[in-house]
Amino acid sequence: MKLTRKNFLKSTLLLGGGLLLPVGKINAMNKFLNEESKLKVIRGNAGIYFGGGGTIGWYSDTDGVAVIDTQFPKDAEIFHIDLKKRNERKIDLLFNTHHHKDHTSGNYYFKDYVDTIIAHENCPILQKERNTEKGKEELVVTANKTFKDKMTFELGKQKIHAYHYFNAHTGGDAIYHLENENVVHMGDLVFNGFYPVIDIDGGASLTGWADYLNKVIDQFSDDTIFIYGHGSNAIESFGGKEPLKLMADYVIKLKEFAEKEFKAGKTKEEFMENTSIPGVTNRVEKWPGALKYNLEMGYRFVSEKM
Repeated sequence: MKLTRKNFLKSTLLLGGGLLLPVGKINAMNKFLNEESKLKVIRGNAGIYFGGGGTIGWYSDTDGVAVIDTQFPKDAEIFHIDLKKRNERKIDLLFNTHHHKDHTSGNYYFKDYVDTIIAHENCPILQKERNTEKGKEELVVTANKTFKDKMTFELGKQKIHAYHYFNAHTGGDAIYHLENENVVHMGDLVFNGFYPVIDIDGGASLTGWADYLNKVIDQFSDDTIFIYGHGSNAIESFGGKEPLKLMADYVIKLKEFAEKEFKAGKTKEEFMENTSIPGVTNRVEKWPGALKYNLEMGYRFVSEKM
């Protein structure tokens, strides 16, 4: 049998760390992998959509529909068509985790289908500053309801809690907790297995990023399902706490390496010539030059703070 990624995932499920999983669970996971729709249920009435941008989270029940992040307009339309097959109800609430285009550009499509868009208070500011192109200002659709630290929204029998703790991936990262399902959308606080985008110009902080993740790890139970902003496929775009721990460990290792080299007198260009980060073995490049970019952002963060 050819060892494709799908077959590898299936065999991994079978082995399960040396333990055979129940046949029912294996069948369910195989069905998940082979479903034609990109709309995936992960628990109860909550799920994800894996498409052309950051992972979309969704909640759909008879008394409420919520969407978290919107990718790009075409992706948003495809997602919405699929969502309406499950529930024709109008979308009640739309949330953005941060301002980046691959998470908010689809707001333009959804502006005709939702009245309330929610984000951290810095998100609309950063969207307008960073995403607006001359002559295309109307394409940037921002939140019309914002919060500073935390806010709770009631949607029928569901409560959705919004939190912001520190500058991290950007200066306006929010997470959203679907209370009944115990599902948390992390946005781009988690790149599962990839070198991340570190938006220094948009307010990113390596220290804040690690602190944010560690706070979330302590806040939620081991039963919580986390939606990650980016994974290599749908099944790697949600899961438990381990990718949060690995992400926190990564940004600290990058920061400490940059501090050490900066104090040793290395220039940014010299630092960027490194081909690895000490102690980091669990990251791959999602785009060519991602490691070099991470080194540059790490050096910038350290040099601008010292």
